[in-house]
Amino acid sequence: MKATLIYNTGAGQANSLTPEDILEGLKNAGFSPVYLATKNEDDLDEILHGIDGLVVSAGGDGTAKAVATRLVGNPDAAMTILPMGTANNLNATLGVEGTPLEIIERLRNPQKHRFDLGHVSAPWGDDYFMEGAGLGFFAEVLARYEPEKGKSVTRSVKSLVEVLTQGYGQRTTVHLPQQDVTCEFLLVEILNAHAVGPRLKFAPDADPTDGLLHVVCIDGEKREGYFSYLRGLLTEEMVELPSVSVYRVPELSIEWHGFPFHIDDYVQPKGFNFRRENQEEAANLIRMFPDVPEEATIHVKVLPQALNIWLPEQLEGKEYSHAN
Repeated sequence: MKATLIYNTGAGQANSLTPEDILEGLKNAGFSPVYLATKNEDDLDEILHGIDGLVVSAGGDGTAKAVATRLVGNPDAAMTILPMGTANNLNATLGVEGTPLEIIERLRNPQKHRFDLGHVSAPWGDDYFMEGAGLGFFAEVLARYEPEKGKSVTRSVKSLVEVLTQGYGQRTTVHLPQQDVTCEFLLVEILNAHAVGPRLKFAPDADPTDGLLHVVCIDGEKREGYFSYLRGLLTEEMVELPSVSVYRVPELSIEWHGFPFHIDDYVQPKGFNFRRENQEEAANLIRMFPDVPEEATIHVKVLPQALNIWLPEQLEGKEYSHAN
C-alpha cells in the first residue's frame, strides 16, 4: 500500500521524530512510503490533488486540517494522524492512543472509519473545520493573540488578561433547525471534536462520525463567572451550569455583526486588527468589522462522512466508540 508522508517541521514534537524515522516505521508496517517535502501549506494543493492511498499527517491538529481539507471528495485516499502537536485534540477525540511509531506499527491492521467535517459559508468566504468554530470568549482571545504570528506564552497571557479585564458579550441570534436563540452570548462553540485550541473540552460527548454538530451556547446575561466555566471545563461538567445550553444539529446559521469568528485555530475575517489603540474604543468596538452588510449571515453545516480516516488497531481489551 502506498503511503504519502506530510511532515510539519514546526509541530510541537517534531524534533523528537524525523521524517526518516517515520518512513522506516511505515516500511516495517508493510507500506511503500514516500516523503514529499513542503515549504508552505499551499504546496499541498498540488501534492494532494487526485492522490490515492494513505496520507500520513505528521504534526498537530492544524497539519491534519490542512491535509484533510484537500482530501474531501476523494474516495481513493484516506488519512491517518500522527500526534506530534501540542494539543492533539483530534486523536484524543478519536480515542487513538500511543506514540507516533506505535500507531504506525498498529496500522498493519487498520480500522477504517469515515470522519465528518464542518463547513462554514460566511461573508468572507468558505472554509472547513475539523475541531470546531464559533464566536465569543475563545474567539476574542484568539483574535487578540494573533496565532499567525507564531506561538508565544507572553502574548497569550496578555490576550487573556485583556479580554478578562474588558469583559465580553456579543448579542446576536443563532438560528437552529427547531428554534432561534437570541441573547448576549458569552460563547457559542460549534464542535465536531471534543475540544478546540489548547484542549478546551467544550463537548466531551461530541462524535465526529455521527453526522451532527454539538453547539454549546453560554448565555452572557446569566453569567456565572469565568472561573465557574473554567472549573466546568476541567471537570467536564460545564454543560450542567444554568447558563449553558447544548444542541445537536446538522446545521445552523448565525447573524454576524462583525465580531471575530474562529475556525479551528484561526480567526476570521483575516487582516483586521482587533487590537485598538484607544482602550475605550477597544472595549466597545473590538468586535466590529468595517463595512459589514446589514444582513450578514454565517452558515454552518456538517458534511457527514466526508473523509476516509484509518485508525490503528485498538489496544487489547479496548474498542473505538464511533458510529462507523
